[in-house]
Amino acid sequence: MEKQHRIDCHTHIVNQKIKDAYYQNPGGYAIIMEFLPQFANAQMPDESWQLAAEDERLFLSPCIDIHQDIPAQLAAIEDKMLARPECGVVGLKIFLTYQKGRADDEKMMCIYEVARRYGLSVTYHTGLPSLHLPTDDDMEGSNAKYVRNVAIAYPDVNFIVAHLDDPRFDECIEAMHGLPNMYSDFSGTFEPGASAMEDIEQTIRAYDRAIHLYPDAYRQILYGTDFCPPIALSAFGEYDETIRQIFTPDQFEDIYWNNPLRAFPKLAGILREKGIIK
Repeated sequence: MEKQHRIDCHTHIVNQKIKDAYYQNPGGYAIIMEFLPQFANAQMPDESWQLAAEDERLFLSPCIDIHQDIPAQLAAIEDKMLARPECGVVGLKIFLTYQKGRADDEKMMCIYEVARRYGLSVTYHTGLPSLHLPTDDDMEGSNAKYVRNVAIAYPDVNFIVAHLDDPRFDECIEAMHGLPNMYSDFSGTFEPGASAMEDIEQTIRAYDRAIHLYPDAYRQILYGTDFCPPIALSAFGEYDETIRQIFTPDQFEDIYWNNPLRAFPKLAGILREKGIIK
């Protein structure tokens, strides 16, 4: 799949060092999920806005800290996004599980209003957290069933349930069924120490079973790696192999390219303006 054009819908290419590592492989376009402030440190600085502005292959989903003043953060993002269109803002990121809260909490509604106004897609962390980051460990709050509620309420906003709500894979696909504005990915699978790595073949079988609950579910699955140390470069090949095992060859173009373009209409619009897609 080396020649497969692709959009990596979930990365944490938050600084130059990570970017240099990411593009050691023949990568394509990628969406940066900005870190929460408490995730960044001297060893892992977050330079997401600057990187996205400097590289036409990179797009940005700024994060919202749901424990802080949400309207103030949205206003700051709007100002920055409008002043610096070269940053390629295509979405917003919410770190559920890490931060206690539900997608359908009333305080979240202003996020979706801004997303609707600018054509941005909303990505949530769902399910198990990384072993390497501070967390509220609110597994219940990140359940995909709450994302379904807001997807119904905001049919013109796209919502991405990252990580297939690990380990609630079947429930995630059930929540998405019948809602074309919901998407998911299995990014983060190959993080060392993650529960999915304990028996990777069993994990892939669980993905496969869930995704095949409905014949059209593949149209809601996105290519995403969650790339950021400690995820290694070797994981790229493992993601490709996982896709080979779950999907048929005629579906590969959807997973790597067509579905991401539909899930992130703002990104599709930017590529269309540049003449890269029609």
